[in-house]
Amino acid sequence: MTAESQQSTPARTVPRREERSPTNWIATIRLRDGTEIPCTVKDVSKSGAKIGVASAQVLPEVFMLRIIGRDFLCLVRMAWRRGDYVGVRIERVGKVPSAASKEAALGRDTKPADTGSIGALSRKRGISAF
Repeated sequence: MTAESQQSTPARTVPRREERSPTNWIATIRLRDGTEIPCTVKDVSKSGAKIGVASAQVLPEVFMLRIIGRDFLCLVRMAWRRGDYVGVRIERVGKVPSAASKEAALGRDTKPADTGSIGALSRKRGISAF
């Protein structure tokens, strides 16, 4: 054998679009039916994240991801799944409504009610994260 054939080929690295930042954030996955599943965010970039969640947990292709202690909510799409880790693409980011915004959306605003011209309360739509 020649010296060249004994050398191992270097491991191939996958080029990333954006730099990843390691994290250990506590988060919840929110499903359409209101179910919340605890998880952790292991790393994050501008366009995606790596989430730690039990491999037995069934997840839909698209779901909401809320980072605990942060004021944002992400709409994400599953890109891959390996064991207890899920890679997601971030499709949209929105702010989590504040407590005052939630109260106003529920009609519990402390301001006088808008009665309009016929004396009926106006119907205000709730504030969406998106």
